[in-house]
Amino acid sequence: MKSRALYQTLFIAVGLLVMTLLSLAQIQQISRAQGSVTLNKILNRTSPVVRVGEVLSFTITLTNDAGFTLTNVTLVDTYNQGVLAFAGGAPAPDGIDSGNGVLTWTNVAAPPILPGQTLTFTVFFTAEHPRTTVVNRVRAQDITGTMGAISDTNDTDATHDAIGGQAPLFKNIFPPGSQPQVGFPVTFTHLITNDGAALMTHLPLTDTYNATILQFNFAIPSPTLASPGVLVWADLTTDFGDIPPFGTVVVTTVFTAAAQFNGSVNQASTAGALDEFNNALAAGFDEVPITIIGGGQDTDDRVDEDNDNDDNDNEEDIPAPTATVPVVSTATPAPTPTLEQFITNTTSVTGTTPVTNSSTPRYLPETGQWGLSGWPIIAWGLGLLMVSLYLWKKN
Repeated sequence: MKSRALYQTLFIAVGLLVMTLLSLAQIQQISRAQGSVTLNKILNRTSPVVRVGEVLSFTITLTNDAGFTLTNVTLVDTYNQGVLAFAGGAPAPDGIDSGNGVLTWTNVAAPPILPGQTLTFTVFFTAEHPRTTVVNRVRAQDITGTMGAISDTNDTDATHDAIGGQAPLFKNIFPPGSQPQVGFPVTFTHLITNDGAALMTHLPLTDTYNATILQFNFAIPSPTLASPGVLVWADLTTDFGDIPPFGTVVVTTVFTAAAQFNGSVNQASTAGALDEFNNALAAGFDEVPITIIGGGQDTDDRVDEDNDNDDNDNEEDIPAPTATVPVVSTATPAPTPTLEQFITNTTSVTGTTPVTNSSTPRYLPETGQWGLSGWPIIAWGLGLLMVSLYLWKKN
């Protein structure tokens, strides 16, 4: 009778022990299945709109939320090839496929990434061409750790727009507010600005005018083509050199007012300007409405009534004003920082919102590993054996 009771007690104890081990194994499997790597990616600027020619940076953070140590993680960053050009990384990627726009860090888990640990990567690009919705995405793959492999992360995107430069034109009569007169010089200034972050390497200028109202005298610099009614400068960079970002050049034209007029007789355009990446820049247009009044001289042949004048009229002569030509100048913008200076200065980011891979939830810390975590199993077994011996002795 006692032997039967002992067998029953031992059978129950072994069953409970097996159930306990199975439960712990299930918890371990759940922990492994729920292991994850979280990726965040942000554009390091407050505005998502960048100018062609600007260097922009992204910060990538990789966090081990798996609850166990990771021993292998491959990080892959893709970008719009042809729109963005890779300019550098910290740490530098192991593989650079500029033809397809792919950067690869083969194993960022060396040394291993501990539970809760975060790694940070920074990548730099130059915007070379204008385009809306420029996407730069990152993912982690080939993820393994002390508890085995876990699934790749979803792609984490950071989007922005790249806008092209412009060549705005501001035209005015010189001196501003002056009153042109028939028979006297009329001077115009053209201020052309490189309103972009890329170097302007080609700048044509076309100036059209009413040849019956204005007679062309000269220009600084001289036009490539000068015909009645049209002045053309094929490329002003041959005179001024490449125009730096936000730099300005001045073109001056001098005419003689041939007839009285009130309206627009002169229009200029910078259509056809290009930047260093061969992007067409938005053209600038401007025109100057002017009023030309009659001159201060008579054109009849009346005899001069005094001996002070020699123009055969009877009026006080008014000396003709001389044309004042403004000095041609270029505005020197603040020097563009080198990539090394840009990387050094990019130490903190404010006002940006991380792009979070929200599809990966957070989970409880890992359970089920042997070591100290195996003592509860031994305690269960010893407890059941003690209960079994007590029941056997009682019977």
